[in-house]
Amino acid sequence: MIWHWLSAGVMVIVAILHSTGGANSVLEPMLERGNPLPEMDIAPSLLRFLWHALSGFMVLCAAVVAWPETPRALVILIGLFWIALGLADIATSQFKHPGWIPMGIAGILALIGAYR
Repeated sequence: MIWHWLSAGVMVIVAILHSTGGANSVLEPMLERGNPLPEMDIAPSLLRFLWHALSGFMVLCAAVVAWPETPRALVILIGLFWIALGLADIATSQFKHPGWIPMGIAGILALIGAYR
């Protein structure tokens, strides 16, 4: 169970960093340059909502992984999903965005926990 808690902890840290640091260093500067979708007045507020909703889903993944009665198959799926997120981050940023490291670690810890 310790592996699940470690995985969940990393997921929560990623969510906090994403919601605070990422929003301040990526989202807000992007929005300051102007509306990314000029034909949609709702775009800036929608992007902010989606940005923080993603962080909420990261915390939800952490809760599911740490929940004592979560089925093993679900923990495995979440672990594989986080590893896939890390690989997608590598592919899209070409190693320029460091998010792949904690995403991969969270996924691997979840898998270790599922198989122990």
